[in-house]
Amino acid sequence: IACAHGTQIFASNSGKVIRAEYHYSYGNYVVVDHGGGISTLYAHMSSNAVAVGDYVQAGQLLGYCGLTGNTSGYHLHFETRVNGSTVDPQGYLW
Repeated sequence: IACAHGTQIFASNSGKVIRAEYHYSYGNYVVVDHGGGISTLYAHMSSNAVAVGDYVQAGQLLGYCGLTGNTSGYHLHFETRVNGSTVDPQGYLW
């Protein structure tokens, strides 16, 4: 999802932060566990605004659009996972 540097990134739904770290490809990224085997991942952020163990509400700030990891332009890499497998997020956007 294209975004300008520093654009705020918000949680798509409530849940517990299970990852908030740096990865060589994802850069700064956050994973939120929403329960029921569903999680979302937000990657390439300039910085994370949450930590592992935090409980976030839908719409809560997770971080800021950046250019970290393996990327050639500012964007948010957004994934929806069901039982650990990536799926088309269209059916899971709240």
